[in-house]
Amino acid sequence: MNNEFFDSQIVKETMEELEDMQVKLIMNVLELPYYNQIEQKEYIQLLKDFLEKQKVLFFRMSLSDNPEAQATKNEIIESLQIFGWMKGQSLEAYFEKLEKSITDIAKSLEL
Repeated sequence: MNNEFFDSQIVKETMEELEDMQVKLIMNVLELPYYNQIEQKEYIQLLKDFLEKQKVLFFRMSLSDNPEAQATKNEIIESLQIFGWMKGQSLEAYFEKLEKSITDIAKSLEL
């Protein structure tokens, strides 16, 4: 069964949510140090939610037999090298590293 991965309603919704979240994160990242504690917590939670949605979408692509999903997954893997991922490393380990970075940011903000 080779359905159109990106035509799936859940995939469309997830990608739209990710895009909205990404815009919010980018627009507010420079203001983070000036936020009050509640706003900082909300930002960090948005960052965590964003990462979790990315993980789910990536692993959904990994399980799909759709050629377009596989091509997108491979493009993501290639682009991860810019962010420190090395070929042969577990992508689960990469996501764990990002989760730890978010935790470290929260600690540095004393949240």
